[in-house]
Amino acid sequence: MLTLWDLFGLVLLAVLLNHWWRSRDAKAFALLYAAQRCQELDLQLLDQSIVLHKIRLKRGDGGMPQWWREYRFEFSSTGVERYPGSLTMSGYRLLSIEMASHVTYMH
Repeated sequence: MLTLWDLFGLVLLAVLLNHWWRSRDAKAFALLYAAQRCQELDLQLLDQSIVLHKIRLKRGDGGMPQWWREYRFEFSSTGVERYPGSLTMSGYRLLSIEMASHVTYMH
C-alpha cells in the first residue's frame, strides 16, 4: 500500500524527469539555433556544442512562468580563432542571439 510519502516521492520523481527531458530538448533547439545563425553568417560553430550558462524561472508572454535559459557557444570565421556567442530562450522559443565582433578574411 502506498503511503502519502511514497506518493509524494513518485510525483517529485516525475516532475524531475519531466524537467530533465524538457531541458534536453531545449538544449537541442539551442544548438540548432546557434548552428543556423552561424551558417547564415558563413561562420563555423566550433565543437558542435553549446553549454547551459544560466537558468531562471520568469513570466512568459502569457503571464505564465517559463524557464529562461542562456546558453554559451564558440564560433570562428577562419577556423583558427575562437569567438564567444550566447543565446537566450524561453521554453523552446529563441529570444536573442549575441555574437562577439569577429574578423572575416576574404580570399
